[in-house]
Amino acid sequence: MTTVGFHTLGCKVNQQETGALAARFQVAGFQEVSFTERADVYVINSCAVTGEAERKSLSLARRQKRRYSEAIVVLAGCCPQVSLEKATEAGVDLLVGSNDKAKIVELVTEQLQDRSTAVTLVTPWSSDTPFEVISEDFSSSRVRATLKVQDGCDQYCAYCIIPYARGRERSLPLSASVEQVRGLVAQGFREIVLSGIHLGAYGRDLTQATSLANLIAALSAVEGLQRLRLGSVEPNDITAPLLQQFRENRKLCAHIHLPLQSGSNGVLSRMGRRYTAEEYLAVVNSLREARPNIGITTDIMVGFPGESEAEFEETIALVSRIGFSRLHVFRYSRRDGTPAAAMPVQISAAVKTKRAATLQAESLVEALKFNRGLIGRQIEVLVESSEGDECAGYTTSYVKAYLPLSVGTIGDIVTVRVISATSLGVKAAGVRCVEQNIQ
Repeated sequence: MTTVGFHTLGCKVNQQETGALAARFQVAGFQEVSFTERADVYVINSCAVTGEAERKSLSLARRQKRRYSEAIVVLAGCCPQVSLEKATEAGVDLLVGSNDKAKIVELVTEQLQDRSTAVTLVTPWSSDTPFEVISEDFSSSRVRATLKVQDGCDQYCAYCIIPYARGRERSLPLSASVEQVRGLVAQGFREIVLSGIHLGAYGRDLTQATSLANLIAALSAVEGLQRLRLGSVEPNDITAPLLQQFRENRKLCAHIHLPLQSGSNGVLSRMGRRYTAEEYLAVVNSLREARPNIGITTDIMVGFPGESEAEFEETIALVSRIGFSRLHVFRYSRRDGTPAAAMPVQISAAVKTKRAATLQAESLVEALKFNRGLIGRQIEVLVESSEGDECAGYTTSYVKAYLPLSVGTIGDIVTVRVISATSLGVKAAGVRCVEQNIQ
């Protein structure tokens, strides 16, 4: 049987698309193996959101081709879409842009029959490019599936290449989203995570315009769905109907990823972000009013061009004031083709590294505070893995919980009492099973 291995770089949308690609390869008769094993085909789902992400994608492609020269190596996604010349120099067998991922299985099949020349398929985005469904199935052994319901972005933040890599905003129709969730529930997934490049823009582009809040309501009505979780939502997209869903819908997990990027109004303005630090804080307060104890995770960029020490301190102060449950901290990476790449006062690597370390230390402090707030409380956990005498899963607020192995099997939803906490998660005991795994 022909074997295929996958490696994903970048966002949750990429992760979902890799799972969908794996399902299509399986239907076509391929056997999935680890990316580190010898295989006939390797598919690298690339990222180009930063210069560093692009370098990692290209380096991995070159290395995999050198290591397994006889295999077909595919470099797909954002990297060839926006940097085709650099991608071509990687020397792989197949380059496929982010607009053509659904064609990868067919292209690989053709390559297996005739490998005389490398193939490139990178279709430019246009105003009428439709939403692409790679597969309605999802290849994963986990009990939580990610469903892409939105793609593209019209925001054009100063540091971001994604509008060029992913095209205009477009949405999966509501009825199709419902059908996909029904299919995923039928496959045994207990929790669905909604993802998109600009998830909060869901439905605005559709002929019959709708909203993320309406989508949540419709999906929550799917019989058998236990949990619905949101991916990243921009602060500007937290609407009254969405807050109502958090307030009233118990299937909607008490967690949201709300990108901050910076706590300084000066930096936010230069970034082209469409909110102030004060407006962001107001959104956080409205979320906590609607859903007390909600877990709020975020992205923060350090070292954006011109970021002064005083502006960085403003970010530290806001982070401490908000009390995030987790931070994703990353250093600004100059990205050709974006306005920020040409901005004056580029910050040195040493300063960026120092600021990132400071924020990462603060992240551990804030995570510990949030997790300690769960001690003594009863919480629901979806069991996702087991090792040794423990099993583990995530709470609705997206905190990792470690439980005795006797609690239940993978796929069970259990209620536990939290007995201790660290910055990495909580330990719990004293359980009762809420609902057994459905096979």
